[in-house]
Amino acid sequence: MITNNQGNDDNAENSGGDIADESSKITTEDSDDEYEDNDWPHYDNLYEETFQKIKQNDPSITNLSVWLDGKCFFNSIDWKEDGCFIANNTHLKRLQLIFHGRCLGRPRGEHYILGEEGHNLPTRQQLRDFFSCIYRNSSIDTIEIESVSVDDEFGGGLIEGLCGHPSLTRLGVGIKYSMEIEAKWGSIGCRAIGKVLNHPRSKLKVLRVSHSDLDNEAVQTLLSEALMGSNVLKKLDLSGNKDITSAGWQALATVIRHPNCKLNNLSLSSNTINDDGVSILGWGLSGSSVKALNLWSHKINRVGWQILLLHLSQTSLESLNLRQNSIEADVLALLGSIRSLKSLNLSGNRSIGPAGWQFLFNSFQRSGIQLKKLDVSCNQMGNEGIAALGSLLGNTSTLKMLKMDSLSYTGWHESSIITSHGWVAFFNALQGSNFELVKLYLSNNNIDDDGIQLLTPLVSRMSTLKNLSLKDNQSVTPTGWLALSAYLRSPSFGLRELLIDENNHNDDTMIAFTSALIYNKTLKVISLGGTWDDDTDEQTSLITDRGWEAVSTLLCNKTSILDTYNSNHTLKYVSDYYSDEIRAKLLPYLELNDNKDKAEVARQKILQTHFSSEDDLQEFLGMELEMMPAAIAWIGRPLPIGWIGKNVSGLSTMYNLTRMAPDLFDSSAQKKQSVGKKKR
Repeated sequence: MITNNQGNDDNAENSGGDIADESSKITTEDSDDEYEDNDWPHYDNLYEETFQKIKQNDPSITNLSVWLDGKCFFNSIDWKEDGCFIANNTHLKRLQLIFHGRCLGRPRGEHYILGEEGHNLPTRQQLRDFFSCIYRNSSIDTIEIESVSVDDEFGGGLIEGLCGHPSLTRLGVGIKYSMEIEAKWGSIGCRAIGKVLNHPRSKLKVLRVSHSDLDNEAVQTLLSEALMGSNVLKKLDLSGNKDITSAGWQALATVIRHPNCKLNNLSLSSNTINDDGVSILGWGLSGSSVKALNLWSHKINRVGWQILLLHLSQTSLESLNLRQNSIEADVLALLGSIRSLKSLNLSGNRSIGPAGWQFLFNSFQRSGIQLKKLDVSCNQMGNEGIAALGSLLGNTSTLKMLKMDSLSYTGWHESSIITSHGWVAFFNALQGSNFELVKLYLSNNNIDDDGIQLLTPLVSRMSTLKNLSLKDNQSVTPTGWLALSAYLRSPSFGLRELLIDENNHNDDTMIAFTSALIYNKTLKVISLGGTWDDDTDEQTSLITDRGWEAVSTLLCNKTSILDTYNSNHTLKYVSDYYSDEIRAKLLPYLELNDNKDKAEVARQKILQTHFSSEDDLQEFLGMELEMMPAAIAWIGRPLPIGWIGKNVSGLSTMYNLTRMAPDLFDSSAQKKQSVGKKKR
């Protein structure tokens, strides 16, 4: 089946506009790849009407996913005839080809070979026709081929057809983290990718060949065919290829040290690297242009980490991901010698205890490390560690992103849990700091009312803050959450996303939040879901219809036309947890707010609320005659292209107005009325 996504407004706005913040472009790791880790766009099912939008070159259709198996829409299209609409489309940006396999009754993990024919699979001719559409399209910049294998000349030939593609900048093959079926890209597939990269007109900046069962021969083919000859490629992802041994790492190290190689972002998560491989890789990195390195989830021993980090101290590395490793604190202290380091992910290093974190953060402070991005989530930090972190951060001025989720998991030893006293000490340590965060994540912690009281003034002075997460801090009472409403009213408030679900909110906190957001023009998401009850396996909430009614009034105040006009037209997500009755009331307004033309959003709310019947039009009849042309033009204004959600055509309103006051549209009657006024 084919699916689509109606664009990503946040990405579009981050590329320009009045709320874009350059400080959020923290490191090479962020700027090279628009879609990082789990931040990939969501795909909805595509039906016939969506394909009709593709035929109409509708700008709302930017991401397209084609399923290669099952009772799919793929086989219902004559790609040779209708495929020209794909080829000529100027708004498609991201294309995904994906194989699932379960609907064909295949065993878990069995590969699909590109070009393989069978029941509910595309024929080779269909694939040729479809790929021909891709070759001719000049707007697609990202192609992903998920859970598909290439091991023959036919599949390799389809990939080689991408050579010289006019707009392709990102190519991904293999699988992402959630898929069940791995892929296999042997030497034939890797050689085809290499030819695409080596083409004189290649624009490929990002290449992902993850979980693709690469062995030494395949990776050597890929590297010799691709990186040696490409000075365009900036990011390479070889994650999850566990069959690469020292010979493969030697090939990679040799290539990245080559003067022609301009690679600055390298992802090697979930691979198998022994001590020899670590030493070889470290040697290669020390002479490379790599600025961002991902080593998420490795079983490297203490000596191996020491060797690698010593090599990295000789580099100009800016971003390092060491998530979910078992590295001792005294070894991690070597990171302080990487003077260029700006982004560091140490989440999930649970072998380190509170004393270890205290030692590490104190060593960072002595080294004078100045980070822009720090993730220490899911660690056993305790009061000792959090106090040392507060001291470190209190003396930094560069930090833009701080992620500290899940630092108080109740299943840990008592000494590893951060208490209320620990959080109070941490927030107190930051009161005199002068960094300006863009993103702050504090979910699933033991923060209580005292902590929120100290956090509020801290974030209130940060006009740069765009994302704040305080999910699942259930020690905060409804009274404690009221303190946060003062932040929502702060003149420096510029949040786009506030996540505070799975907490103890009630109607009073909901009313306080909504009253603070009436005139807000930045916040798009406020997540207010209920708490999770483990006994019933359901969500519970203290918010009743009274609280949700306050949200409805925030989105569309029906008291008067002016109140409706001054309602909030920015918020587009509140919660997934409310009754069907509340959902039916809120969703139309939230969908309207998803549109960028806020003047039209306000107009639609006014038309739908105040001019849905002929009786409502009496207000127009009392206007001055000179105002009528502007009012009539306002009523009949057409909708923008790609409008989302319910809409009321102003033409029907204009028709009712014409029936009620035909003289308004009779030029002779208007002339007589005007002459009569002058005589008087």
